[in-house]
Amino acid sequence: MKIVYLLFFLVVTTQINAQNERTFSGSFNQEALQNILLKIKDDLDVSFYYRVEWVDSISYTGNFQNANIEYVLDQILLGSEITYFYNSNSIYLTHGLPIIRTPIIVGSIVKNNNEENLPDTVPKSVLFTREYVPNQLTSDDKKNRVYEIGNKADFKQGVTSTIAGFITSNETEERIDNAVIYSIQSNKSTISDETGFYSISLTNGQNELYVQYSGMKTAKRKIVLFSNGKLDIGLETDVIALSEIVVEAERGQNVESVSMGMNRLNIEETKVIPVVLGEKDILKVATTFAGVQTVGEGAAGINVRGGKSDQNLFLLDGATVYNASHFLGFFSVFNSDALEDLEILKTGIPAKYGGRLASVFDITSKKAGKSEFGVEGGVSPITSRLTVEAPIIKDRASLLLSGRATYSNWVLDLVDNSGFRGNVVEFSDLILNYDHDLSPKDNLSISGYLSHDYFKLNSDTLFSFSDFSYVNNMASTKWTHQFSSDFDVNFTGSYSKYKYEFETSNSPANAFIQDFQIKELGAKADFTYEATKNQSFNFGLETKHYIINPGSKKALGEESNISSLFLDEERAYESAIYFSDQYEISEKFTVNGGVRYSLFSAIGPGQKFIYSENSPLNEESIIDTVTYSSGDIIKTYQGAEFRFSLRYLLNESSSIKTSFGRNMQYIHSLSNTSSVSPTDIWRLSNGHIKPQISNEISLGYFRDFEEINLETSLEVYAKELENLIDFKTGSNFLLNNSIEMIALQGPGKAYGIELSAKKLGQLHGWLNYSYARTFIKLEGDFAEEIINDGNFFPTNYDIPHTINLVSNYDVTKRFSLSYNFTYKTGRPVTLPVGSYSVRGVEQINYSARNSSRIPYYLRMDLGITLKWGHRTKKLTRSFWSLSVYNLFGRDNPYSVYFDVVDGEVKGYKLTVFGSAVPTITYNFKF
Repeated sequence: MKIVYLLFFLVVTTQINAQNERTFSGSFNQEALQNILLKIKDDLDVSFYYRVEWVDSISYTGNFQNANIEYVLDQILLGSEITYFYNSNSIYLTHGLPIIRTPIIVGSIVKNNNEENLPDTVPKSVLFTREYVPNQLTSDDKKNRVYEIGNKADFKQGVTSTIAGFITSNETEERIDNAVIYSIQSNKSTISDETGFYSISLTNGQNELYVQYSGMKTAKRKIVLFSNGKLDIGLETDVIALSEIVVEAERGQNVESVSMGMNRLNIEETKVIPVVLGEKDILKVATTFAGVQTVGEGAAGINVRGGKSDQNLFLLDGATVYNASHFLGFFSVFNSDALEDLEILKTGIPAKYGGRLASVFDITSKKAGKSEFGVEGGVSPITSRLTVEAPIIKDRASLLLSGRATYSNWVLDLVDNSGFRGNVVEFSDLILNYDHDLSPKDNLSISGYLSHDYFKLNSDTLFSFSDFSYVNNMASTKWTHQFSSDFDVNFTGSYSKYKYEFETSNSPANAFIQDFQIKELGAKADFTYEATKNQSFNFGLETKHYIINPGSKKALGEESNISSLFLDEERAYESAIYFSDQYEISEKFTVNGGVRYSLFSAIGPGQKFIYSENSPLNEESIIDTVTYSSGDIIKTYQGAEFRFSLRYLLNESSSIKTSFGRNMQYIHSLSNTSSVSPTDIWRLSNGHIKPQISNEISLGYFRDFEEINLETSLEVYAKELENLIDFKTGSNFLLNNSIEMIALQGPGKAYGIELSAKKLGQLHGWLNYSYARTFIKLEGDFAEEIINDGNFFPTNYDIPHTINLVSNYDVTKRFSLSYNFTYKTGRPVTLPVGSYSVRGVEQINYSARNSSRIPYYLRMDLGITLKWGHRTKKLTRSFWSLSVYNLFGRDNPYSVYFDVVDGEVKGYKLTVFGSAVPTITYNFKF
């Protein structure tokens, strides 16, 4: 008999006892394998050695609660060609080279028809690096049992019958995919599918089945096959060891990924970065990335590559977030303890995302462990937070609850503005996530978010109201179904609501209460199909329904003389269908192309003013009013949004990439400030307000220096913008039913350069430099529609130079030092150039809009972290962090403003934190 085996084998050594004590907890939903390995590395202080190309296409969905590290590795690598060796604090991965005690048959088995007598075990003539030991194969307790399959009455000599069943783990009872099932006698083999199911056709009579899987003992079953029948086979965990292996340094996706302008932030990275008042914040950390900026300290909005703050799409588990700030903009609305990761897309945005021009912040909440109960929390100077993970149905369903609340308002006394002192600022938020594995192919995830902010300010602050509150409510339901290992779909339903309400009660006769609200209902079906090893498709459709209350004003108290005012509600539908194709043309050349076709319709009830031709849009030029009934289409906009990305590998350590993206935005935030203000409102495109459009092209060079664990990149970009919104001088958009009378739309342009360097290892962090410019041009047919003589001028969020340095040094396994440095150019302002008197009242005459700048911003922070110990049997683990924000107490200006006092123009500077702010924070987990 001639038998050909293709086998890989390494000699076994053992260093297991101490390793088995380490356990790991985490929850993942389609998480990239590299991110999981980084989280294990950070939690357990182990080092991984592998090539990134082995893992960059692998993802994992599942939960672990205090699971043995080897069990975790077995699960996340299940079904892949990767095996591992765990030695002390090092874990070595190999690809296509199984590290096993017994051989796996990976080739076809050729039978010699002249051989009549078949051996009871695998022949010893197989080529191994050492002799094969037969009794290892038959260690299963069921090795001597003979299984009768099928009905004896149906037995026919020489006829083929089929055996089917499931391959499972005896230890976890989980089904195993990609297990090899083979029979030497019948010269047949097969592999179990993603559900662990297998079927194999054998000749009736006596047979022996072998089942092998990396990390498991080989199972052997003696059978007598009469006809078609069922046989489930359980595998036992094997002890795997290694004598010697050659590894290479790990390399990131910086070079090989087709994406550019993308940053991924693991929540663990936020734990050691110094932040103001000790509250770890993913969005504040995100502003240290190249091209991601804020206009000042405590600013609520984020500006990405010269984009306005409303041009960013914030998603929490698929639901839109309309106000991402707490505490007057000092903190984001996201409790990092309840989050898994954040992905920022700045260019080459995939076709499945739409509705914003500048970027996408895709945030994923954490999935609770399905096996054991867990608690995590912390106490900082202004907040306490607590996260609870609880299994609902063991190994199938779990619930996560995470809450955060303030308990002190002392922080306002630190602000260098007497009007803020002695005021009240409070916030709270709650995140819920229910995760349920309905079947091996179906997962249901339900997320909810509730937050509430309240502040009571004195009348002499920057705001002209006394009591203000706003709420963020979001919910999403996601059903993931896997048709096969190559084809899956995500169905998502979402709900978002942002509402604010403020009142002014200083004068009883003029006391009033005013509000605003926006609601969004969404549905999306997203399909992914891995057609071949080199080509994958992503396609789907989504729709959104907007309902906006632009504002209402009501009298407050019996003494108030304020008349009630209610603006017309605005409604619209936005729908899109999209398709993208990523194709690896060659080992060096990969392209990703796609198109998104969007359709927007503003609908009634409502009305539209008709203005006379050759006249500016104001009350005097209204000649007619058109009234629309409920459901009538007021205005429709539509268009194709093309997306394209390309990557070319120059060599193993460098590549060039380019991308083009066209985006359309149908919803707009109206604000008179450079940052997000509590009184900002959202309005829809209509018959007069056109959608904003962006065409962006980017080019980048990416280089890895493996010998020093350094990733670098250089990206340049240019944007052509249409229909950017600004306002006529002195405009008031609050309670305005005719925004077109005060709004101006014109072209814009943005361009910039981004330099990034990211260091891995004991000293890790990143250094970024951005040069970014953004201009707008407002040139109409009438004088009131022309700003700065119709020339391009800087937007109020134009910040040319930004430098960010974030570094962390692991002094020991438990003790680390971190340092932040931030520099940026002062933002544009409009300065007074003189004054004049009108009927005895002094007025200020200002320069051209945004023709000057406030002083530059410079800040340094220092942090010290003492991590919890690595004794996993300890009930409670904790760590302390000490940080000093604004280490040298520099007076960084947030804004400047002017007033006339006794006939003299005087300037004032607002500084948020004019002194160093030390903070100590305690965090715990059990």
